[in-house]
Amino acid sequence: MIHSIRSIPIVLAIATLMTCAGCPDSGPKRPPTVPAEGVLYLDGNPFEGAIIVFIANQGEYNATASSDSNGKFSLKAFDEKKGAVPGEYKVQVSKTLVEKLEKGGEAGVNLKQALPVKYSNIGTSGLAYKIPEAGDKNMKIELKSK
Repeated sequence: MIHSIRSIPIVLAIATLMTCAGCPDSGPKRPPTVPAEGVLYLDGNPFEGAIIVFIANQGEYNATASSDSNGKFSLKAFDEKKGAVPGEYKVQVSKTLVEKLEKGGEAGVNLKQALPVKYSNIGTSGLAYKIPEAGDKNMKIELKSK
């Protein structure tokens, strides 16, 4: 009996450690983030529903956002906190439209890009941004349809 009573604190300690394994503070240390917000435009008009991806030139911390009905976006590098890691990025922007197709009783879908395809790849987008140490709440991404 004495042996099993002594093991209770050890079992409780192990259970506590296992419970905290999913706690935010127990995960890998994340670098600080700064505000990174702006507006996405297509031909001078705010553009809604695009996925914006900032790919870090150096480092491993990319950031993503989607544009709202006013074209506004707010980058997020990590699920648990807002903002992006300061640094230099290449940018890609895309929006995929799904069209339902029905031919001869068969249904299907057609995927179509709402933006010029060149913007959906960092190699061809021509978009690059530097997020400063203080952050940037006035970013502008201006795309052209032609």
